[in-house]
Amino acid sequence: MLSLSFIWAAILLGLPLIWQFYQAYKVASKTVIPKETIGTWIIFGKKLQQNQIDLEYKQRIIAAYQALENLHPKTLIFQGGFTHTNTVSEAQAGLKYFNSLFTEARLCQKKNVNILVEDKSRNTLENLKQTRKLLLEQQVPLEVVVISNRYHLLRCSIIAKNLGFTSTFLPAETTYQLNLSQLYKLSLEALFLNWYHTGLFISKILNNQRMLNKVL
Repeated sequence: MLSLSFIWAAILLGLPLIWQFYQAYKVASKTVIPKETIGTWIIFGKKLQQNQIDLEYKQRIIAAYQALENLHPKTLIFQGGFTHTNTVSEAQAGLKYFNSLFTEARLCQKKNVNILVEDKSRNTLENLKQTRKLLLEQQVPLEVVVISNRYHLLRCSIIAKNLGFTSTFLPAETTYQLNLSQLYKLSLEALFLNWYHTGLFISKILNNQRMLNKVL
């Protein structure tokens, strides 16, 4: 499917990739921190380095922590399973860091929040599929606040929509700065999005249930 996505992009002279890059940049640069949010927040995990979270994952967790001062979610879900040789899941590592941020004076802010851990997934699509399963089991509406880095938000929202979620954004960064690192990450997002859209399109055209189950 990855090779098909490249062929599709090449036939159209790279236009799908350019369009996906632009859309990812637009969401990254224009998303504002919400003043109100709905009840379920999901923090996307990120690959650990020797069982430790990196700066971007910390930014996601800190964004949720800071938002708790004014916003009051009913449920907070940490996502991400075990990757590579790590012996700690992304979700558990994220929750540990989240708990370390709270002083005794602020513990009351998470007292009424139902904190859940989803540690079976290994990528964005699996994150959302496992979270959907978790919420449906608890009979919780699929209305969520997506918490991730700005370059990642478009992919999260597109996949979430196709899986039946209604989502809004809580970006990890307060502002967005376009630099070489972000250009690289937005380019990767364009590739991932083109790959995802190609797989979804082919699956629907062929009406192949096995393929559809992988992306929906």
